[in-house]
Amino acid sequence: MNRELRRLRNALDAMPDPERQVFDRARYRDLDYFQIAAELGITVAEVERRLGSAMAHLIEFRDVPREH
Repeated sequence: MNRELRRLRNALDAMPDPERQVFDRARYRDLDYFQIAAELGITVAEVERRLGSAMAHLIEFRDVPREH
C-alpha cells in the first residue's frame, strides 16, 4: 500500500466513532443528511457538525509532516 493510502487509512482508523459513523454513511453509502440523521437517531444539525468534524480530522492528518 502506498504512503498516501496508508496515511488515509490511519486517519480513518483514528477518527472518533460518532464522526466515523456519519462519514461512512455519507461517503461510502451515499446517504443524505436526513437519512443519516434518521438512521442514527440524531438531528440533521448534528450530522452536519459530525461531518464537519470528520473532515477537519482528515485535514489535520493530511497536514502532518510526511514520512520520508
